[in-house]
Amino acid sequence: MTDNNNFANPLGGDWFGDDRNSGNMDELDEIMRLLDEDDSLPLPDEQEAESFEPAEEEQKPDRGRARQSGPAKGGKQEKTKKEKNNKDTSKKEKGKKGKDQKPAKKDKAKKQEELADAFDQLPAIKGGKTKSLKAPEEGQLPLEEPEKKKGKGKKEKPPKPPKDPEKMKQNRLTAIVFLVIISLIVIGATVGGYMVTHNGTTLPKVYIGEIFVGNMSAEEVEAVLVENNWDEQVDTALRVKLPANVSFKVDSCLSGAKLSRERAVEAALSYGHDGNWYENLYRFLLNHIGPVDVTIVSQVIDGSYVRERIAEGLSKLDKATQDDSYEVDEKEEVLRLRKGAGQIQLDEEGLYNQIVAALEAGMEEINYTQLTGTIEMPDFQAIYDELAVEPQDAQFTETFDVISEVNGCWFDTVEAADLWKAAEPGDLVEIPLKLTYPETTAESLRSMLYRDKLGSQTTYYTWSTDNRISNIEKVAEKLNGHIMMPGDVFSYNEYVGQRTAEAGFLEAGAYDNGEVVQEIGGGICQVSSTLYCAIMFAQLETVERTNHYFKVDYLDYGLDATVSWPSPDFKFKNSRDYPVKIVAYCNDEDKSLTIEIWGTDVDGSYVEMRTTKLVVYDSVYVNTAVGYGVSAYRMVYDAEGNFLYEVEEPYGIYYRHDDEIQWPPEKYAADAAAGQ
Repeated sequence: MTDNNNFANPLGGDWFGDDRNSGNMDELDEIMRLLDEDDSLPLPDEQEAESFEPAEEEQKPDRGRARQSGPAKGGKQEKTKKEKNNKDTSKKEKGKKGKDQKPAKKDKAKKQEELADAFDQLPAIKGGKTKSLKAPEEGQLPLEEPEKKKGKGKKEKPPKPPKDPEKMKQNRLTAIVFLVIISLIVIGATVGGYMVTHNGTTLPKVYIGEIFVGNMSAEEVEAVLVENNWDEQVDTALRVKLPANVSFKVDSCLSGAKLSRERAVEAALSYGHDGNWYENLYRFLLNHIGPVDVTIVSQVIDGSYVRERIAEGLSKLDKATQDDSYEVDEKEEVLRLRKGAGQIQLDEEGLYNQIVAALEAGMEEINYTQLTGTIEMPDFQAIYDELAVEPQDAQFTETFDVISEVNGCWFDTVEAADLWKAAEPGDLVEIPLKLTYPETTAESLRSMLYRDKLGSQTTYYTWSTDNRISNIEKVAEKLNGHIMMPGDVFSYNEYVGQRTAEAGFLEAGAYDNGEVVQEIGGGICQVSSTLYCAIMFAQLETVERTNHYFKVDYLDYGLDATVSWPSPDFKFKNSRDYPVKIVAYCNDEDKSLTIEIWGTDVDGSYVEMRTTKLVVYDSVYVNTAVGYGVSAYRMVYDAEGNFLYEVEEPYGIYYRHDDEIQWPPEKYAADAAAGQ
């Protein structure tokens, strides 16, 4: 039995042999017929297992040499055949012994022995040629048995025709030419890629937007961009509108949607130069086919920048919608509240995607209101219960602070719910209010306080010294702005305090027991006297008042009020129903002092002063006039000028100076006798 490995696979291998006539094909048909008639022939794998011996390796090179030498070596071929037959016989015996141990295969082995002689007559198949399996003629090598394909009843494919040497030579030549061409192409592509990569100008058909920048250096590209106002073209931003009238902008250049001038120049120079040599050559060739806009191919959205802008926008939205309270606008008569206050949460990822799409599309504005949750409606009934009240007048407290009025208010809760549902998240919902107003408002009460000048008095200190003027200005400044509630009593000495140098008072002329002396605080009596006149015209009540010993030159009889420490004092009371305020100031130009009493004039009444003056005689020299007794009266009239009533002020005596009194002779004689 021959080595099965020496048979080519009839389905895929080449056919080898010397005969290619039609008779050989008849022999092949006979082989296929015999195989079909008896399906018990051993499979090629089984034959290979039976015939496998180490001598197989030695036979392979001999067969190769036999093919080359031909019939001239017939003697050697006979020897080889005998050795091979001996080996075949030995292999068959070994196969029999092995199969005797396996009873299941006895019949099969027997059939193989019976058909051995028949196979000797079958043609051997290899390389598309057939030869008889009979003993080889002299000078020929023993033929090999064909390898059988596994499986029963399968027919072998017809042999393939042998390859034509001339054609194979042509094929080799064609392959060499093809390889040379490919090598030249690769070399050319490499050189071209290198040249394109290291070229310092842009590709031939490169555009930046609508601006042609082909075959230009970086400096030329930048100059063209400046000439076409590129900076102004890309200085844009996408405006993103959110609920509650909140918006933010996304810069086109910073986001990567558009190229700044510097990035545009870089992108134009980089296109076709930033890849490997072959990629750059490919782009160079592709650019000759059609133009390229680097603003499109280089557009890369900076996601981190976009998300930073989104975070800032959402922060603004949170601030705008965090107040979930309501506002009552009484002027517009509406109730305002923001829909979804404290509840609005946007889909950040959806917002990001929409912004990126808008940037890539070159849009200028988008609206985004996609929420991630639901918004609950406020409790309008609870709001109604808080607001629905009857009107109440404004009031004064005991200290004349103003308690604001309360307006009557109510609204339709059903209408409020409908308006809220119709609004978009973040919108201000305005609900109509029905208001009723009180008669007295806080504004009207405040306007009543200190709105009217109830009384005033001006006196002059034209010939006063600087020290006296300083004392007057000091007290006037302290009095200015003092407020008295109804029923308050004002004490001049208590309010001004003791006149001392430490308190800032200076030495000036003053009356002391009928004599003019220099004392600290001289001149402040002009302030107290001016104040006395003002409170009489303001219809305030005089509590304590003392006139000067001599008549003063800045006021008429009965209108002055002297003070000293600790007495006499000057006191008065706010006998009105509303607070009063003292306003005091000096005028340096005309050297005057003015004191005004401001309060609330409820009826328009006013005061006119009148005085009565009687001669006062000396108690010893009864016919000698030494002064005047004066009484002052307030004459009160209503707004129409009708006399209402009269108020008498404290009585006072004003003495003459000694050089003004005409004493009788006996007075002088008595004084001389007394040594005076």
